[in-house]
Amino acid sequence: MSHKTSDVFGVKSTLIKSYIERDTVDEKFKSAIQDGNEVIVYGSSKQGKTSLILKHLDEEQYVKVECSPQTQPINIYKSILRQLNIGYVESETSETASEHGGKIGAGFKIKIPFIGDTNASAKVSDKNLNRLNATTMYVEYNLALAQDVSELLKKSGVDKFIVIENFHYLELSVQETLAYDFRVFQDHHLIFIVLGIWREANRLIQFNGDLLDRITEVPVEPWEASDFQRVIEKGEGLLNVDFSGVRDQLIFDSFDSVGVIQEICKHCCIIAGVTSTSEEKVIITQDILNKALEKKAQDYGIRHIRNFEAFVDIARRTSNQSGKKSLAFPYYFIKLLLTQNFDNIEKGLSRAVLLEEIRRIHHRPDDVRSGDLGAFLHNLTEHQIAKKIQPPFVDYDRGGKMLKVIDSSLYFFLKHCDREEILEDIPNPLED
Repeated sequence: MSHKTSDVFGVKSTLIKSYIERDTVDEKFKSAIQDGNEVIVYGSSKQGKTSLILKHLDEEQYVKVECSPQTQPINIYKSILRQLNIGYVESETSETASEHGGKIGAGFKIKIPFIGDTNASAKVSDKNLNRLNATTMYVEYNLALAQDVSELLKKSGVDKFIVIENFHYLELSVQETLAYDFRVFQDHHLIFIVLGIWREANRLIQFNGDLLDRITEVPVEPWEASDFQRVIEKGEGLLNVDFSGVRDQLIFDSFDSVGVIQEICKHCCIIAGVTSTSEEKVIITQDILNKALEKKAQDYGIRHIRNFEAFVDIARRTSNQSGKKSLAFPYYFIKLLLTQNFDNIEKGLSRAVLLEEIRRIHHRPDDVRSGDLGAFLHNLTEHQIAKKIQPPFVDYDRGGKMLKVIDSSLYFFLKHCDREEILEDIPNPLED
């Protein structure tokens, strides 16, 4: 049987054929969706969160909502209703347009029609439904309340999982609201599966401690070298290629990222002329691997350099209060990222280390206060979203007070790029 290289290796929105199951992740996920708790799947970008869903849930078993920075809880709940074909009439926002009768809401309430027999008395009726032999009764639900949403979904007989993709894009206030809503949904046996890019445990419990023991977390990291070897071997068998001569270096240079592994394997095959299953065994040589590594470094570099440039851009160059030059934390943060020892970046940078190192290179070291740095770190995700950096490449763990890289391709890029040259090209927002 012939397979396309792009279906076997690479990163895409459909399940890749070289997907391998891991007991510590796949078995935990399969158990999690059966135990009645809400499920949180988390980890760095391109580390297999979406693939986990695609592998273990059929399309008809769930509805999925993609989040954006503008998404509010009511947008999520409306999307769920639409996808489940639950028809409704939104309340009007003006009293003058109250054709359906009933109390007017403020844009949050909806009316769900239920058909009764002709003898039923309806308190609220619609002009256009007079033609029906049956009477339509409208029951009002408030989509701002998780209790109302739960009642509606249960009354409609919903038994599907609800997947919330890109939870990390939501504003923190929205994440906090949903953390409280999940508590209500869990009581009504409605299972939400949340996918988010972060690396610390108990993220949602920080918003709502009552979720303790009511959610099951499934981290998709770490990946072991043996896991990567199985991914490569599975792809080798499907495409009739041989990575044995370069496998160890390929794994070492991918920095624990299955997304990077997948992309390098795909480009090795393409460079070797393998676009689908080869009739004869094709050997992947060191020269081919070197070309693939260079190609991916260039691909990742374009995006990451653009992200760095967007990240350092600041609205104000001087302080409104003192008239001094801005503290420009975004610029010094990127400068630190491009000058710090690579091993330290892999381990994560503590808030104390960040404070010390930024003071060391700052133009106003005496004015760099812990509180100001803390405010910057707490808004790190929002800053990246505002700069249209998607997915975010760093995240701050408030509980552990640790900064971590969450874009799995960034390690690969930082290791293979000329960091000094990139730093020279990053515009200093304090210079004219």
